[in-house]
Amino acid sequence: MRSRAFNKRVEVWETSVESDGFGGNTNTELLINNSWAKMETSSKNKSSLNTEFGLLDASNYIKVTVRQRNDLTIDLQSMYLMYNDEKYIIKSYPENVDFKDNIITFNCVKEIKNEPNGDVQANDLNAALNIEL
Repeated sequence: MRSRAFNKRVEVWETSVESDGFGGNTNTELLINNSWAKMETSSKNKSSLNTEFGLLDASNYIKVTVRQRNDLTIDLQSMYLMYNDEKYIIKSYPENVDFKDNIITFNCVKEIKNEPNGDVQANDLNAALNIEL
């Protein structure tokens, strides 16, 4: 793969729970690192995404390719990506491209926020079920 393909600068963030000192917990977000990535959008009519990842709208799905880093382990539960002030939630475990141990690929879904009150709109089936309850 050509190095020119990695033309997007993404930030890897992690959400962690810390004690607030009063018997409760607060969520804190920490920037882990920056990385160059190749980001590809999917076609809107890709029906396999709906069944594989439970997506309601495949237009917010992207495929991210980055160089393999030994100092970074992707965690689906606590990590997400930021690109152009947009939050992308990691939905799949990284897969080793062609078993060469130099490039990994994983799938993300863009988080959409409603403008008036800042509430998060559901992008996948699980989030939609949690919001409706």
